[in-house]
Amino acid sequence: MFGNNDTTIQVDLRKKSSIKDEIMYSNIDVQSCMVMLVVIAALLLSVISVVAAQNPYII
Repeated sequence: MFGNNDTTIQVDLRKKSSIKDEIMYSNIDVQSCMVMLVVIAALLLSVISVVAAQNPYII
């Protein structure tokens, strides 16, 4: 009836035993994740430094 008679199922049979394998075989861009992590860490450190500098006097 239709021209497509292909009934095979494509399965990824590569062994994925660790988180490193999951990252390598998926389509996650590791470099953009690392850039976001560095940006969030820099913002967190800047907020912590501002909060710590609010009361500089010694009792």
